[in-house]
Amino acid sequence: MLRGEYQYALDDKGRVVIPPKFRRALGEQVVLARGIGDSCITVYSSEEWAKVEEALKHLPFKQRDVLRYAMAGATDVTLDRQGRIGVPQHLRDHAGIGGDVVVVGLGSRLEIWNRSTWQTYLKKAAKSAPEIAEQIEELSI
Repeated sequence: MLRGEYQYALDDKGRVVIPPKFRRALGEQVVLARGIGDSCITVYSSEEWAKVEEALKHLPFKQRDVLRYAMAGATDVTLDRQGRIGVPQHLRDHAGIGGDVVVVGLGSRLEIWNRSTWQTYLKKAAKSAPEIAEQIEELSI
């Protein structure tokens, strides 16, 4: 299970560290993709990305924009010996990443956020805390 929040910085070669406990769960080969609906980058293990691709294959033709958006931005990357991944420029541009980042575990995937964008998101989410708590309570019943 991928969970937690870790602060890092993108290095001058466009690489970011994947937290050690996440490396074991993800494996050496991961897939990076645009965050859908958010200005972030999603990181999937190869196995989890295969599930995403399978779901995308079954979308109706009228939803081909979703398929294009998801597949065109996705790329395979390999963790180096220091546990870093190179983040392609098109994904850095999508997420507004150029310096400080936050790596967030979300169960089956990670998200990489620009640190200030993440902080803004958290402040907004905090205002919705009662609604979020209610949704969590409904799920646990």
